[in-house]
Amino acid sequence: MPTDTATAIDSTDTIDTESSDELTQLLQRVEALEAENDRLQAELDSVHKQHREDHHAVARENHDLRKSNEQLRERVDKTEVKDSHLLDDIIDLENQLTDLEASSSTSENQSQDTSARDTELTPIERVAKLGNEGTGIEVTPSIERAVAIYEHWDEWAKKTPRGHVLKDGLKTLLRTATGEKLAWRQVYRAAEALEELSKGRIKFFHHDRHGKMFLEPPLETEHECHSSSVATKETPSANQL
Repeated sequence: MPTDTATAIDSTDTIDTESSDELTQLLQRVEALEAENDRLQAELDSVHKQHREDHHAVARENHDLRKSNEQLRERVDKTEVKDSHLLDDIIDLENQLTDLEASSSTSENQSQDTSARDTELTPIERVAKLGNEGTGIEVTPSIERAVAIYEHWDEWAKKTPRGHVLKDGLKTLLRTATGEKLAWRQVYRAAEALEELSKGRIKFFHHDRHGKMFLEPPLETEHECHSSSVATKETPSANQL
């Protein structure tokens, strides 16, 4: 009997030990599950947080994209307006260029006409008009005095039936016009230069009664020009002046 009791006690102890082990294992599993649950919850919270951050980032990016799109549209609109103004400027420049080319062509034609007229002038007229440059003539003091006589010709010369005559006071007149103290030799050189540069239109010669003098005959008619090409033109006599 005592043996059976001891056996029963041992069997009970064995059952209690096994139950305790199972309980311990269950507790460990519960703890492991709770730890796993905490880990999963932490991961879920992290995912939710990341999702919220991503959502906010997408929202901000979308806002920035909208703003950039609006700015780009404004730039496009401004560029279109600027291009429109630029096109207008190009058209204006083309019109100005056309006007300038037309003006240049007109000026060139006028310049050619002026050059043609200049070539028809006598040397004394060109020097009086253009000065020292553009005539190809070396302007000496004698030529400068000749120009002074030419420029005062209408004032100093007297009209006669044979043309315009200058025979009195030439030295005094020329000295007054130039402000120089001139000798007769210088006056004669200026007179000879005037005759040469006027191509004989204004003649300088010695008159038997009046001495040295100028004569500008009237412009010849076509008949007179033809006659002068046949006969040699003579210097007028004293009775003709």
